[in-house]
Amino acid sequence: MFGIGQLADSLRIAAVVVPIGLYFLVLGLLNTRAHPQLLTGRRDFALLAAAIGPVLLQPIVAVVGTSPAALAGAAAALAVPVLLLTPRGRSWVIYNLPFRQAGPVVRDALADLHLPAHPADGGFHLGAGRFLAIEGFPLLRNVTVRLVGGDARLAADLHAALADRLGRIEGEATPAAVALMLVATAMMVAPLALVARRVPEIVRLLTDLLP
Repeated sequence: MFGIGQLADSLRIAAVVVPIGLYFLVLGLLNTRAHPQLLTGRRDFALLAAAIGPVLLQPIVAVVGTSPAALAGAAAALAVPVLLLTPRGRSWVIYNLPFRQAGPVVRDALADLHLPAHPADGGFHLGAGRFLAIEGFPLLRNVTVRLVGGDARLAADLHAALADRLGRIEGEATPAAVALMLVATAMMVAPLALVARRVPEIVRLLTDLLP
């Protein structure tokens, strides 16, 4: 007989698996767009935090309970490390851009802004103590660009210049991106499959709980 415990277990699994599946789906979509996609570092981190948050939250809830006060405390406890790990400064993540193309794209964006771009290990020196670091993450086919020094105006201009340059590049849908979307679909469908065949019993169980 399908009981409330089994239903709760299925919901807990779905609460963990579905957000991660959605995250993989977003990554797959970002890597199949017509042009490379530019995100701010904080927005990219927010996507990751939303995906892994439920995974980290469940053990805390298991210890403190499910009362409103306990849930609020658990959320506050989880918010502390998230805030500490949130990227500081000005950074951007470019999806669907091979690392070998990142240097020329950044150099052209700096040229559009009439900024000096002196190549250095890991990026470009911009003068006046400013440095633009470039890091690649081939597994997710993305590139991180981080501005060290400089003010908000420079960051805004750089964001616009990068977006303009990326809009001129044709994106490429890779097998890895398609695989991410397939995995994402499976992860979102699997929790539903756990309880789909027991839907009539779930309905009866919920009906018995109603006054």
